[in-house]
Amino acid sequence: MQSRDDGSLAQQLRQETKADHHRVDHHPALRHLLRPDVNRAIYGAALTCLYPAAAGLERALSQTIVEYKSHYTLTLREPLLGHDLRKLGQPVLPAWRFSAPASLYEMVGMLYVHEGSRLGGEAIACHAKRALGDQIPSRFFSEMPLTPAAWAGFWQFAEAMCPLDSWPWVIQGAQQAFREFTEALTNALPATPPLALVPTE
Repeated sequence: MQSRDDGSLAQQLRQETKADHHRVDHHPALRHLLRPDVNRAIYGAALTCLYPAAAGLERALSQTIVEYKSHYTLTLREPLLGHDLRKLGQPVLPAWRFSAPASLYEMVGMLYVHEGSRLGGEAIACHAKRALGDQIPSRFFSEMPLTPAAWAGFWQFAEAMCPLDSWPWVIQGAQQAFREFTEALTNALPATPPLALVPTE
């Protein structure tokens, strides 16, 4: 595996996107999902805000993977989120238009954000069921979890596609995807409760 003096590609990405991860995890649209006081209204509003970002990133990657002929199997979860929203009686907002990556390396950075978003889904689904009952729609979080084998498969693909001198572009692609994901979440926030645009933690 290629590495710099300060770590592998995985370590570099985690380090350089740490603040971006925090902004997404603590965004007003999502930060209530694991709190004890989550209710059906908050849960539904959070999923409504999440749809444009998740669907937009997935669509951008689906198109780009074909264009670059990278033969990466993308896990498609947009239909699951749409299903949950319809079951909750929530609107399905338009997908956010993500910027197309300028290179294969930036695409790998975007993939890091997409695949990493599957981490923690099972924990959210279990918490929602405990707080709101077993019938709460949660297919987006509970189905197609990121298994250790799948996560390892992503890193094998990333290392094979991205030589050492391309890592800055991989990081740039990930940071851009995080920025646009956050923009999409903010844009989808309602002006009134249960979610509101307040400073992130």
